[in-house]
Amino acid sequence: MSNYIIYEQPVAENVRNFLKCEYLNEKLNSLLLQDNIWSIKSSIITLLEISDLSQRINLKIESLKELEKSNLLIKKLHENEIIDISIYDKYKNEIDQCLSKLEDLEGNPSKTILDNDFLMQIKSKLHIPAGDNFFDMPAYLNFLSSKKNFIIENINAWSYPFSHFFESSKLILDIKRRSSRFEEFTSNNSFFEKKLENNQKIDLVRIRLEKNVNIYPDISVNRQNINAVFKTSYGHSRLSKPVSEDVRFELSLSILV
Repeated sequence: MSNYIIYEQPVAENVRNFLKCEYLNEKLNSLLLQDNIWSIKSSIITLLEISDLSQRINLKIESLKELEKSNLLIKKLHENEIIDISIYDKYKNEIDQCLSKLEDLEGNPSKTILDNDFLMQIKSKLHIPAGDNFFDMPAYLNFLSSKKNFIIENINAWSYPFSHFFESSKLILDIKRRSSRFEEFTSNNSFFEKKLENNQKIDLVRIRLEKNVNIYPDISVNRQNINAVFKTSYGHSRLSKPVSEDVRFELSLSILV
């Protein structure tokens, strides 16, 4: 297990969307590994979140554009000897596969969810406190009490239309994270500022800190600077305040191609 926490701050909106895809996919997979009725219930709510996200943005177009940029990025990484030829070939093949799968997709990926009356009934209750209870929806309790294999088969079928977006998002983010090495810095008390070079554009800021130190960064980015205020939480209410000492940390910036 890692001894560090990596805090990520997306700068570009499309990167924010890819991070959301990654988050929801990891959340769904983790919930399905657990063997209780409440984790399965949470996995269905997560599936509905995934559907809502895909309706708000055109994940297909966003992914296709970014995969083409990723092709340029891995070429640059190889030329700068950041990745060797074997890693380049691996990424190139994975990008080509993702592009092919996405180009073959037709229609709304959320259609499977939207056309499912069972799932839509659950969704209609979520805005009500305890609305998705079992006494109002006996069919829900019946489903959740089924054999685990049957439940997983259904959830996998409902989530399958989104699988290519998950795969593409993971690949895009993996390449971005690999594109820049971490460098050591020290804050001035709680504050850190780094000026960006002229015409330098970034789309993802990453800060790595040791675990169990109760310090986290509040990151902001504009066209000229990256700023971070290092804070700590205290008390039962978890109030936050800037730290009073210098903080050693590592910074990585994903540069736009």
